[in-house]
Amino acid sequence: MQEEKTLEEATNNTTSTLLTGSCFDKQWILQTNEAEKINDYVCLICRQIANNALELNCPQHEDTNELLIVGDQCLKQFLKENNNSCPIEPHNGCQYSKNKPLQKYIGDLTVMCLKQFEQTSKALNETEKEGETPGISKCDFKGKLKEIKDHLDKSCPLSVINCWFKPFGCNYICHRHNLDKHLIANMKFHFGLVIQSFQSMTQTIQLHQVYFFHYFLKKQCHCK
Repeated sequence: MQEEKTLEEATNNTTSTLLTGSCFDKQWILQTNEAEKINDYVCLICRQIANNALELNCPQHEDTNELLIVGDQCLKQFLKENNNSCPIEPHNGCQYSKNKPLQKYIGDLTVMCLKQFEQTSKALNETEKEGETPGISKCDFKGKLKEIKDHLDKSCPLSVINCWFKPFGCNYICHRHNLDKHLIANMKFHFGLVIQSFQSMTQTIQLHQVYFFHYFLKKQCHCK
């Protein structure tokens, strides 16, 4: 039970950025990109790489030579908490717009697997404390940032997934690369769950048949 809870927490930590629209961890992006390449795409509010990048274009900043980039969720949260005041300097009527070329560029950045990055970072922190050698990487994904969610959902061996027999009552969760081991070791258990589910379904059907039989029988009696 404790292991399952830990796995669920790991999943929530990894997917929170992708699901909530928070800006992307700059240290993660730097694993596969040079700092000079991404410095212009840092959110001015959280200092991470802007997710769904917006450009501030208030008249008050029109003389600024650099792009004023913020993440969509960061800006919405900032405006909500600061009475719609601009994050660059206090003034009302903050103006912004989508920068589609910039969003595309950020989406095309090459990244490593987010789960692998988190696992490696955690291992390094534990190594510094315990003086041990970090474990070997388990996911070799390297692709575009816009592809990372699909990778985590469908193919990452470090993703936490439910057992295939969850609809029948198996609540086991594990990393994708451990699923085959679980399925092989619990074939009899899973077969029993399927049989139990089938029997329960059969009983339900029989009860409905009895109910409808009495219903129509009663209806015919009333007709007479």
